[in-house]
Amino acid sequence: MNGMIQKLLRVSSLMLIDLLAFYTSLSLAWELRADVLPAFFSHLPPFHFSYADFASLWWIPATFILFIFYEDLYDNNLPFWDETRDIAKSVSLASITLMAIVTLGKMGDVVSRIVLLGLWFSSLFFLPLFRFWGKKILYKTGIRREKILILGAGNAGRLVIEGLLKEKHIGYDVVGFLDDDEQKRGTVILGRKVFGRVSDFRKVMEEQQVKTVIIAIPSLPPEQLSTLTAKVQNSAVNTMIIPALKGIAILNTDLTHLFSEELFLMNIRNNLKSAANRLIKRLFDISLCVVSLPLLLPVTAIIGLIIRLETPGQALYSHDRIGRNGRIFRCYKFRTMHRDAEEKLKELLDRNEEIRVEWEHTWKLKDDPRITKVGRFLRTTSLDELPQIFNVLKGEMSLVGPRPYLPREKEDLQENMQVICSAKPGITGLWQVSGRSNTSYKHRLKLDAWYVMNWSLWLDIVILFKTVKVVLKAEGAY
Repeated sequence: MNGMIQKLLRVSSLMLIDLLAFYTSLSLAWELRADVLPAFFSHLPPFHFSYADFASLWWIPATFILFIFYEDLYDNNLPFWDETRDIAKSVSLASITLMAIVTLGKMGDVVSRIVLLGLWFSSLFFLPLFRFWGKKILYKTGIRREKILILGAGNAGRLVIEGLLKEKHIGYDVVGFLDDDEQKRGTVILGRKVFGRVSDFRKVMEEQQVKTVIIAIPSLPPEQLSTLTAKVQNSAVNTMIIPALKGIAILNTDLTHLFSEELFLMNIRNNLKSAANRLIKRLFDISLCVVSLPLLLPVTAIIGLIIRLETPGQALYSHDRIGRNGRIFRCYKFRTMHRDAEEKLKELLDRNEEIRVEWEHTWKLKDDPRITKVGRFLRTTSLDELPQIFNVLKGEMSLVGPRPYLPREKEDLQENMQVICSAKPGITGLWQVSGRSNTSYKHRLKLDAWYVMNWSLWLDIVILFKTVKVVLKAEGAY
């Protein structure tokens, strides 16, 4: 009974947050139609609407809530960006449905289609934002904090708790671990205790009032994993398994079940192999570039002038980089180093063993003496890569993609080269929003390969948003 009340409280709290976001979006769309647009379009008929009319149009917010329910957004615990993707889908479906009802029902005199369009755009922003802050409050108050138990205190278990601590938006609170390794029993991992053996899960679940269990023992033989999963499923409401598939491209995956054989097949798609998807990515790049050019061109001119005032030499330089299918192209960047940078680098590597090791590990130097004062600022803010927008317009690069590698790095790419070079290099990418220069060279290669194999348009959108955050905070930049 307590569980039902808790679930009802969670759902009703989220619904209230969504309604607040909806009416905020509606009010903004209403003000836009009533006061802003008539100032620019005098031919628009007068628009009058009162808050009392909201009550008679109850079916509009009800439609939004219905589609959010349809996407299981009141029941599923999802990371922020996955939830935002599903919210965008549900909001778009609700808006299309409402537009169809108003058009086919000839209700244009009652409900403004311009308001509905404004409601769609503003709710794409306000619903995720309200949920982000609302879920933080619900987590702190305990309303939306679901206790979970992790079976396995090894590397997989540690990675799970690290991920959940970063993604509190999901709403999971790890109470502790169970592990059969006697040396781990009684120890504390990131503030959570290892209670006992894996076989003690029923007892610990009852003591800690846990209903969700994560099995994080990927090294367990298949038969033992199957037996353990069946036992846990019999006691837990929700059971999750961490399979031994880390690094495998599974974002674009469908499951096909073979019931009689008790097997499932994972159909892993490589989206960038599709000509249609490559066209969509290209159109997305061009659209954003064209929209951004009126702002970027003056900024580019100002930065170029500042560079030339500080040190002699060209403001822009181009460098050979490896493009799609291994083709070499000239990549544009703002000059951030003194003109004799290559000679200085050779001297540094020959003279200092510590610097040489750092260079071989990351292909970057943290305190690089070759960089100018303006250049250091440009690198910290990533503005040095701004001219690459012209590479994007030329079709040599993409806004998001793998790092544009140097021709001399071909041997270092090794088996990753074929995968990485199957996509256009990007101005930004997964490695830039995952630690940037703080990551090792090998880890960057893995991230770039993972991006290519898991590509989707939504992944590009998420990386672009994350890039803004990383650049503003100057995370891992040097």
